[in-house]
Amino acid sequence: MPSAQDYLANKPKSSFLLCADFGEGKTSVIITFPKIFYIGFRQGGLSVLDKKENEKYKNNLVWYEELCPKSDAELKDMFDPANRRGAIYKMIDHAKEMASKGEVETLAVDDASDWSNNMVKYIWTYEYKVVDGKPDTQSMFGTLARYQSNIIDQDILTFRRFGNVIMTTHLMRESEQTIEGTKTRAKAVDKLSDLFPDIVGSIRREMQRKFENVIYMQNDLSKKKFVGYTEKQQAMGTVVKCKNVLTLPPVIDNLTYESLLGSKLNHAPQVSK
Repeated sequence: MPSAQDYLANKPKSSFLLCADFGEGKTSVIITFPKIFYIGFRQGGLSVLDKKENEKYKNNLVWYEELCPKSDAELKDMFDPANRRGAIYKMIDHAKEMASKGEVETLAVDDASDWSNNMVKYIWTYEYKVVDGKPDTQSMFGTLARYQSNIIDQDILTFRRFGNVIMTTHLMRESEQTIEGTKTRAKAVDKLSDLFPDIVGSIRREMQRKFENVIYMQNDLSKKKFVGYTEKQQAMGTVVKCKNVLTLPPVIDNLTYESLLGSKLNHAPQVSK
């Protein structure tokens, strides 16, 4: 029989980017995951645990941190990327340390939209650049992209070797301006593109590549369930660019840890006694 160490090594793990509009139930899906280390960027993000139907999930929460700066000084303390001094880096390191001891199995980052807004504030406050009397926005957005990619690739997603990573984001429908007509009678026409993660900067177009599973979701109020879309398909008024590496069904009627990884759990090796 496989040992306990074999079981932990083979326990199903994956990374999830959960995309939905505000109030569609992203955090309600997070709390169904086991042994959660939760990092939130909005006060009261875990208020969903106060709902009667969610009482059974309260024990899933192991560690809870809110990084909601109220001043420039707090902004620097929480998000300073220089030598990974910001609190967010220390929190992720702590999550990995706890996971290495078996105390944590899920790193939840809720959500990327608020996180990226804080990163923008940090750069515009502490790394503001001016060229020829004008803000050097190109340089600052380049810095933003570098900081964002570094923390996702080198910090958040490297937790994947310990357990599950679940990051949430709001959605935006990006307006793309194209030019139609002839050279003499050209006009700008706004066209609505696909839905993208609502994250400031160019990284929003890279998120689908970085995460193993990109799931768009809606709250089905009539059935009190959270519907998830796991493959590219027509849904939510557009073509949603989802993906999954877990061979999930194209539509999941009720998003939970069990519906995402339950089938993998059933095939995990048994622990020897």
